[in-house]
Amino acid sequence: MTSRKRDSSSASGREMIYTSDKRGKLLTLESREKLHLTVSSKLHAAVIGMIQRKDGKYLLQWRSGKKLGGSRLDVSATTHVREGETYESALQRAFGKELGISEVPMLAHLFDFKYIEDLGDHKENEFCKVYCGRYDGEYYPNPDEIDSVEFMSLGDMRNFVSVSEGKTTKWLRETVKRMKT
Repeated sequence: MTSRKRDSSSASGREMIYTSDKRGKLLTLESREKLHLTVSSKLHAAVIGMIQRKDGKYLLQWRSGKKLGGSRLDVSATTHVREGETYESALQRAFGKELGISEVPMLAHLFDFKYIEDLGDHKENEFCKVYCGRYDGEYYPNPDEIDSVEFMSLGDMRNFVSVSEGKTTKWLRETVKRMKT
């Protein structure tokens, strides 16, 4: 990773994110726009974070209606891996940007999965690494990213996902399906 630049955009200002192989190895940089178009989508690296409080409940966000796939219940934070980042450092960036968390939670890797979802003329085609961190501090949700947050137990999440599939992101459904009690 030492040869990777720290800048996450090309000279044109486009966000550059990593494609990945089927095991999550970071490969080449391509523009986010190209990777999210149905006609040119390739498997690319994403990371999901679940924040759990001492009481066992998980922070979930209502994804902003301004975002692709928005107005649905979502994981605590999620993002793509940009140039110069690891999965873990990308997730810490997302915690800061989406939730205003400046304190870095210790992360435990839970599992990985691949998923594809068509969203009109856009497409998600991602290799996702999922991490969990314990955090009981303050949150400052970014209104450009999040409409609101709520806390649910794993059982409550499973129930919500099963009865309200259309109100949840696919990556939340895939994450909840794989989480262990």
